[in-house]
Amino acid sequence: MEIPHKQVEALLHDASERKIMPLWQNLRGDDVTKKTPDEIVTIADSNCESFLMEHLPNLLDGSLVIGEESVHKNPNLLSALFSDAPVWIIDPLDGTGNFVSGKPPIAIMVCLIHCGVTLGAWVLNPISGILTSAEKGSGAFEGSTRLEIEPSFQPLSNLRGALLTKFLPDSLRPVAEAASNCFLCVERTKCAGYDYNAFAKNEMQFLFYYRTLVWDHAPGILIAEEAGGFVRRLDGTEYTPTDTRKGLLCASSKEMWEVIQKTLVPTISVIGSDK
Repeated sequence: MEIPHKQVEALLHDASERKIMPLWQNLRGDDVTKKTPDEIVTIADSNCESFLMEHLPNLLDGSLVIGEESVHKNPNLLSALFSDAPVWIIDPLDGTGNFVSGKPPIAIMVCLIHCGVTLGAWVLNPISGILTSAEKGSGAFEGSTRLEIEPSFQPLSNLRGALLTKFLPDSLRPVAEAASNCFLCVERTKCAGYDYNAFAKNEMQFLFYYRTLVWDHAPGILIAEEAGGFVRRLDGTEYTPTDTRKGLLCASSKEMWEVIQKTLVPTISVIGSDK
């Protein structure tokens, strides 16, 4: 399958210029609503998703499209992931809370999935205009610059990373939160698109999440893996975008992954490990 990279990139820039940036630091009160007690949505999320849902299927014959906000209204739309057709996944505005506050980071994220495999991924920073992309088997790039993760083994006290514990069950959260003090710096950017890009550029050495909704993570995971990162579920099994299980850890190498996993979630056994 030939992936239309240039057309996707142009479409994301167009969506940013038309639907996101005119509302950046320019929201009115009625532009923001609650979609759950803990989550907000803005008119920018909705407008950007509608724009991308209209245009993305035109780039690839027979393709389907799923967006975060449309799935919130109709969860049955996720069944398209299990079809034989290529499926575009959209996160129209990652970091909505940051957007409402008028503070970065924010991102637009899209990926292309076919038969349970993420084939292409695109993450755009609307503020800077910088776009990161990846194609399975062909590497990850920021613009034309190839991203390569340095797989060096380091003490935990040297590591920077994202550590999201909000959705961890009570049986795991206290240990993970206490262990956060082992690291040099723990980031909580509230924008996975930013986190994965920082990881692929060696600005972070690990990423830890529990809730792994496909639009939040499938694009970034492909970028992380194509840059050379080691990405697994917390039990050591591989991630797939059709997998609804929770928990994910990215590290700069397999060895670092094992140490961080044992530090943050020591009660979860790693499948296939004799340690």
